[in-house]
Amino acid sequence: MAERIESCAHLDGATFAWGEEVAPRGRPMANTWAGEFPWQDLKPRGWGTTPERPSFLAATLSAASDDLDANGVPRSRVVRVDGSQVVDVSDFKAQVISITEGEGARWALTRNPRATEGSLPDTFLKRIGPVGDPVSHQLPIDADPVGPIAAVGGAVWVPVRDGVVQFDAADGHLVRHLELRAAAHRWVALAGKGAYVTDGGALRRLDPALGLADRIDLGPEIMGLAARGFDGRVLVRNEQGGTDRARVADAFGGDPVHVVTTLPAGFHADGLESSATRMWATGTVDGAPAIVLLDDAGVHATVVFDNAPQATLVWSAPHTVTAVANGKLFELPVP
Repeated sequence: MAERIESCAHLDGATFAWGEEVAPRGRPMANTWAGEFPWQDLKPRGWGTTPERPSFLAATLSAASDDLDANGVPRSRVVRVDGSQVVDVSDFKAQVISITEGEGARWALTRNPRATEGSLPDTFLKRIGPVGDPVSHQLPIDADPVGPIAAVGGAVWVPVRDGVVQFDAADGHLVRHLELRAAAHRWVALAGKGAYVTDGGALRRLDPALGLADRIDLGPEIMGLAARGFDGRVLVRNEQGGTDRARVADAFGGDPVHVVTTLPAGFHADGLESSATRMWATGTVDGAPAIVLLDDAGVHATVVFDNAPQATLVWSAPHTVTAVANGKLFELPVP
């Protein structure tokens, strides 16, 4: 399919991406959660039920004053959604900064508003099992997470500025801190038969028993790492070192990188994500949150979510992009 922009927003200053009315002439413009998310589901849902969903989504409700605790800290929730129903909600008295699922549980990385020791706010890994309350384990003092957590390859991995912190997948206890060169961003993903972490312009294999193992040098700085099945991909800057027209390359292609597709002009990439069957790049277009959907032929479509300076976008079903912004959940149709 030819590269194109499928944008849900072009109206500067409007209340909604498409104008001032939530449903002009009675027509829903996005599959928007009806009611107070996530507690109340009033239906109808615009395009009806959705065939496939991520098993859970994070919503940090900080826009309204009644969503603040006694200390003025925004409440955070991890919400599990099945079809059009909320399955369960986990409340946290801290900011949720990353979530994932794997190795038999759901996991959330949370940050407290202040430090009890050291100079950086305390950060905790929460294991959310099928029953019971979440179990919490603190990261090392002054650990500084710089990427999304990953539960793959027999462990749970938290990318931090000076390496990666390993937790046990069975009960969530801290195993070790593996040191790497300092980086402002870092990613972990299951690629091929093992878990890998980015280290500048290289990948390091993560062995849950031994720690850091094999090294694959790719050359340019890696901006993202994801895999769809056994197809590991890395996101690297353009040839001039910028984020516009960034490149997606084979994770195991070596140096020089084997580029498989170039992202659209005007899209400034900041990460690469995937599910078992889909892969997408995240970033911005003219400062607005955006997502580029990737298929075997290259770029499938680009979705831009205007009028929301911060939003989480996920390619949640073959023809659906799910967005969480300002405590509201939207579903956007794509070809």
